[in-house]
Amino acid sequence: MTTFPPASEQEWLTRIAKVLKGEDFEKKLVSEIDGIRIDPLYGRIAAPSAGRARVAPWKILQRVDHPKAERANELAAEDVAGGADGLVLVGKEEGAGQNIGLAPADVGRALQGIALHQTELRVDGGEALGKALAAHVASQPVDPARLKISFDCDDAAAAKALHGQGFQGPFMTADGRMFHGEGETDAAELGASLAWLLQSLRKLDFLSDTELPRAVSVTLAASQDMFLTLAKFRAMHLLWARLLETCHLPITPLALHGETSRIMMAAKDPHSNLLRAVAATFAAGLGGTESFTVLPLSAAQGLPNSFARRMARNTQIILQQESSLWRAHDPGSGAGYIEHLTQALCERGWDIFRSCEKGDWPASEAQNLRVWPVIGVTSYQLAEEPAAEVESAS
Repeated sequence: MTTFPPASEQEWLTRIAKVLKGEDFEKKLVSEIDGIRIDPLYGRIAAPSAGRARVAPWKILQRVDHPKAERANELAAEDVAGGADGLVLVGKEEGAGQNIGLAPADVGRALQGIALHQTELRVDGGEALGKALAAHVASQPVDPARLKISFDCDDAAAAKALHGQGFQGPFMTADGRMFHGEGETDAAELGASLAWLLQSLRKLDFLSDTELPRAVSVTLAASQDMFLTLAKFRAMHLLWARLLETCHLPITPLALHGETSRIMMAAKDPHSNLLRAVAATFAAGLGGTESFTVLPLSAAQGLPNSFARRMARNTQIILQQESSLWRAHDPGSGAGYIEHLTQALCERGWDIFRSCEKGDWPASEAQNLRVWPVIGVTSYQLAEEPAAEVESAS
């Protein structure tokens, strides 16, 4: 059996020098992403594993955000029957300015017929929505301790009440999407999320050291930049482990949730968003997310209909069941470019975390924000746009 002969780094550099014909190596081949130096060639880098704690499929979660409880219930039932592992209850304040989302009074009706013991739930809408969910659970013949529910509490009193009811948490969530949506870098999103996690741990001082790490979670945005997104999710695991070590808490897997980036979604030619969603899900899945939500292709146009929601759901199902992405445990481990990005994001994220601890949180100043590339559907618009895959919220 023949194999390619090994090539040393110097041999590669010699070949590159011939191609450049005297032109400057740094100017031609070295670039920068969010202040991180990107070289054209990397070898294997030994580094700690940063994957999920278990080799298993991540959980597929779908948003429940229709403002009409009956319709929200129909869509939620479709999602669960169609392969979703869980649901994200989205409050009106989290409706991205589109006047969508559940009212707390509608939570029970929206979840009517949903088997709570078989369905993972996340609250994405504050304490009022979480209290309504807890009240709905109390009305059902289920044990809160056996349910998988992630709440979104702001203060310790609300979290303590849920803990007293028997819920196991997480009770508080650090939301990196807020910083991502304002145009902050991936490192800023990581650092601010880590600081948010630490503040949450301090608030939950009524819990034991063993319970504390399981009482918080984090949500990150996943963009179409596959390598940066993969490295960001890996870096979050490593930063979390370092935080626990610094706080002298037991090393515990992070409840890491991801969602496709809202600001990357195109309002024109929305079906192109399917490609962005695939890239983002691919990266987050290989980066070690524990659960994930794909925004439907028409999310930038209004309230997505059943077709758009089904395509979002099936994006994850296909990547899991046909591409078997979950079977690869931390595939970025040792890969030079990915490890370089992961390490750089960890270092920058930790510096930003320390700044946040001093009260200096990432500021959305124009000169510091990420500049997103112009995409094809902006410069080359379709002669005729397809009908929007949305439905009325009334």
